[in-house]
Amino acid sequence: KELDDVLAMGMDWALREGYAWPQDREHCEENGRMMMADPSRVSKRAKKRGLSQLGTLGAGNHYCEVQVVEEIYDTVAAQRMGLSKGTVCVMIHSGSRGLGHQVATDALIEMDRAMERDPIPLN
Repeated sequence: KELDDVLAMGMDWALREGYAWPQDREHCEENGRMMMADPSRVSKRAKKRGLSQLGTLGAGNHYCEVQVVEEIYDTVAAQRMGLSKGTVCVMIHSGSRGLGHQVATDALIEMDRAMERDPIPLN
């Protein structure tokens, strides 16, 4: 149930649970929530892979880094983001991990089936 809420609500779930601030929405694609998201369309395998990984950083090129702003190259953008020289920031790059990987794999399998069924040529 909780994972279905995350999938359906996105940023709104994070706000409800206290993991985000309202202004975080403006820094996310589609304001952090895809209104047409339907967790029932996500496979059980994808959900199983994602459940234990929810909220984790991942591996490989994923990171969490503390940074200090030393130079401003675009003052308008910096002001919009509330940045100035000396501001301490946290940069996080993570992925959707097992859940996202499985959703993509499932979609590619469906696409392969559709291409066989409806001859779709690729260049």
